[in-house]
Amino acid sequence: MECEICGREIKGRGFKVIVEGSEVTVCARCKEHGAVKPEKIDQGVKKLVLKKKQKLSRPVEFTEELIENYHLIIKREREKRGWSQEVLAKKIQEKASLVRKIENAEITPEPEVVEKLEKLFNITLREKIPEIKIDLKKTNLTPTLGDVVVIKKKKR
Repeated sequence: MECEICGREIKGRGFKVIVEGSEVTVCARCKEHGAVKPEKIDQGVKKLVLKKKQKLSRPVEFTEELIENYHLIIKREREKRGWSQEVLAKKIQEKASLVRKIENAEITPEPEVVEKLEKLFNITLREKIPEIKIDLKKTNLTPTLGDVVVIKKKKR
C-alpha cells in the first residue's frame, strides 16, 4: 500500500486521516497533515485519538529513580516480618497480584505505591539522579541521547 500524500510505501497499517474533507490513507510521516479519524472498535466503542500532538506545559524532570534491586529489598522486608504477599497488599491497600509482579520485577511500581512501601517498611527505594551538564559552546554538534543517558550495567 502506498501513502496517498507522498507516495511512499506504507509498512504495516496506514493511518486514516481527513484532509480537506476527504478520507485518505497515509504513512506515519504524513499523518500530521490531516485530522486523525477515530477507529471504530467492536460494540460501537470508539478509540480516542489526539488530532495533533499536545505540547506539555512544562518539561518533565526526573529527579529520583528506583534503586537497582528494589524488588529484592521489598521481598526481603516482607519475609522478615513473616507476611504473605496478600497481607502486604492489604497493608498498602493494593492488589496481591501487584505485589507479586513487583517482587518478580515484572513491572515498575507507580510512585504512589513506592511511597507506601517506603513508609510501611521505613526504607528508601529511590535515589537521586545526578544532574549532567553539557557545555554546548565547545562543540557545534547538538547533543544526542547517548550524551545525556547514564547507562547502568546489570551485575551478574
